[in-house]
Amino acid sequence: MRISRLLFPVGLAVAFYGCQQCSANTVPSGSFRLIVDDMLKDETFRVAFLKVSSVQPGTLSVDMEGSSVASVLPVSTPDGLREGRAFFIASRATDSTTTNAFMATSLQVKVEGGTSGGCTTDHHTSKSDKLADFVSMTAKNGIYPLDTPLEIGRIDGKAVTLTVGKPTK
Repeated sequence: MRISRLLFPVGLAVAFYGCQQCSANTVPSGSFRLIVDDMLKDETFRVAFLKVSSVQPGTLSVDMEGSSVASVLPVSTPDGLREGRAFFIASRATDSTTTNAFMATSLQVKVEGGTSGGCTTDHHTSKSDKLADFVSMTAKNGIYPLDTPLEIGRIDGKAVTLTVGKPTK
C-alpha cells in the first residue's frame, strides 16, 4: 500500500510533465512557431537568429523593399516538423576621413535539406546616424498564422517581413 501511495503522485507528476513537454513542442495546424534569439546588439552590430517550425508544407520567405529570399521547408525532424532559419545581420562602419556612415544589412535563409540564400543591402547615411535608429528587430517568440506576412523588423524605415506558407513572390 505504501508503494502505491508513493507511485501514484510520482506517476501523476511524470504524466503531467510529459504532457507539458509534448504540448510545448507541437505547432497547431495552420500555424508556425517562431523562436527569436537576439544574439548581438550594440552600436556597431546587430545579429538575430529566427527559427520557424511548421507541420504543413510551405516556404520560408523573408522580404524587404527590392529584395526577397525564400526556401522550401522539407520535413527535417523526427517528429515531422518542417524547420528553417533566418539570420538578420546589420553593421555600421565609419572612419575619420569621411562625413558618412556605411550601414550594411544582410538577410539569410537556411533550410536543412533545402536551399539557402540571402540578400544584402548597403546604405550611406549621415555619420551621426546610429545603427539602432537605422535597423530594428521587432520579431517576438510565438505562434503565428501561415500565409500571413509578419513584420520582423525595419531597415531604413521600411518593413522586413517573414512569411511561412505559400511563396510570397
